[in-house]
Amino acid sequence: MKPGVWLTIVGSACLVAAQTPQDAKSNNDMSAFLRQLADTRKTIADDYVRWTEAAKAKSVDAIVSMYTDDAIVLPEDKDAASGKTAVRAFYADWFAQQDKLVEQKFENVNSVQEGDLLIDSTKYSGVLIRDGKEVAFRGKRLVVWKHEFQGPWKILRDTWNKSPMQ
Repeated sequence: MKPGVWLTIVGSACLVAAQTPQDAKSNNDMSAFLRQLADTRKTIADDYVRWTEAAKAKSVDAIVSMYTDDAIVLPEDKDAASGKTAVRAFYADWFAQQDKLVEQKFENVNSVQEGDLLIDSTKYSGVLIRDGKEVAFRGKRLVVWKHEFQGPWKILRDTWNKSPMQ
């Protein structure tokens, strides 16, 4: 065996053997963090499905229950809605004017989590009924989710806008 290969094998073995309990704890902490992040992503993905189902049903109560008390919605071509009462009024008005949602899907672009906040960038697409015809749409959305103390993740900030159809 060549000396360089032998030194590489022995050196690698020494590094593995020299791993301290602190290194092992750090690896366990990283594994726990990655599991928690995966669980959070699954929860958020499920919440997007819940949001879509509530929007299809035009259920103001179901939508508003997903927002924090101090939420701010920043919709395209509308004024900001600050606080749960204003968010409720926004959705009641929007659903009264909105076409019938048939389907909507969200695709995660990027997520950043820091403590009890998760900033989620998504693309969305779907189909709605307008004047009796199916119309495709797509866009992008930025949502700041907040993990309520010993409770669910809720929407703290929500903004979206349309993208051109390709």
